[in-house]
Amino acid sequence: MPDAMDHVQQLTDDLTADALARHAAKLVVPGRTACINQDCAAPIAASRTAFGAQRCVVCQREHEARAAHFAAWGHR
Repeated sequence: MPDAMDHVQQLTDDLTADALARHAAKLVVPGRTACINQDCAAPIAASRTAFGAQRCVVCQREHEARAAHFAAWGHR
């Protein structure tokens, strides 16, 4: 006879399977071949373009650092 933990485990398995199916169904829009930053316009590697990259590695790092800085200020 199943107990409460068996039901919880089944629910967890079902939710995980649903989340994985939704993630697999998402379309990945191809990225750009050159950086979106007009001052840079450096080429973007094909491996990053396949994952939808919009910025070169250097500009992406700067963008993430800037976003992290401003996010820290917003959480006070």
